[in-house]
Amino acid sequence: MAVTQPSAAPRPSAHPLANPGYGKRSAPDQTPRTGRDFVHLPTREASIATYIDRLADESDLSIKTLAKHLPYGQCALSTALKHLSAAGHLRRVRRPVTVDGCPRWVWHTFFSRTAHDDTWWNALLAGETPVTERPVAAAARSTAYSLLARLGRIDAVGGGVRGTGGGGRRVVRAGRG
Repeated sequence: MAVTQPSAAPRPSAHPLANPGYGKRSAPDQTPRTGRDFVHLPTREASIATYIDRLADESDLSIKTLAKHLPYGQCALSTALKHLSAAGHLRRVRRPVTVDGCPRWVWHTFFSRTAHDDTWWNALLAGETPVTERPVAAAARSTAYSLLARLGRIDAVGGGVRGTGGGGRRVVRAGRG
């Protein structure tokens, strides 16, 4: 009997595409894909975000379609998509369109594996090019800095560590202030 390897994530290639002009739209200025893109999210949201990230653009991201392909129900998916939106990875925008002379409201869904704030998303949705400020890398502290910092915490006379004792009380030794 052959043993199959179970996979935690369903195959994104089996996911249907939306009608032309609808579905998932990838946001610009994303960081490259890594295995740690969504570790800051709860497990369910991270799983759904990873699945959506693997989907092709114009994939159908309706809650009913996602519920058919993921091990979560419609209510759980709706809540998770709201959390992804609050975390800055997803924006769902309702826009009016005219199809065959009939006005309709449709959802346009934008997804980014890089979390962005509301200002960035508003600029993107307004048709502007959002400006992403890359975090400045913290300067590495030298060994000398670390040694001096440790020396500042050591009592020169007794060799003990200055600061608080157990329970947050200040330790005061007899004969020293």
